[in-house]
Amino acid sequence: MKLHHVGMTVNSLRRSNEFYQRYFGFKEEMEFQWGSEKILFLKKEDCRLELIEESGKDSVSKGVFLHLALEVDDLETEIGLLMKEGLSPVEGPLVLENGWKVAFFYGPDGEIIEMVEEDHSR
Repeated sequence: MKLHHVGMTVNSLRRSNEFYQRYFGFKEEMEFQWGSEKILFLKKEDCRLELIEESGKDSVSKGVFLHLALEVDDLETEIGLLMKEGLSPVEGPLVLENGWKVAFFYGPDGEIIEMVEEDHSR
C-alpha cells in the first residue's frame, strides 16, 4: 500500500493552485465538480494534492488537517529557491534527533507545509 494523495479544503482553488505551482512545482492533473465542491488535483512526480473548494462557504473548515510534508534532496537549496520567490520559512531549518533536516512554511489558507531532507546515512 502507498499514499495516493493528501486532500485539503481551501478558500480559493485559483489562489492555492497558483501557490503550489509557483513555489513547489505542482502541475494541474484534473479538475471536476462533486456536489457543492470544486475539486482540483495537482501532481508532482509521485506526490498528489487534492484541493477542495466548497461553494457557498465563507471560510475554510478547519477539520483535522495538520500539515503536508514534502521530501526534498537538498533542503538548503530548496529554501534558497523559495526565498528568491518571496516565500520564507516560518520555522527552521532545524535538524531533528533522527537526522532529518526540516523547515516549515505557511500555505495560502494557513496550512503548514513541511519540507524534509532525510539523512539516508543512518
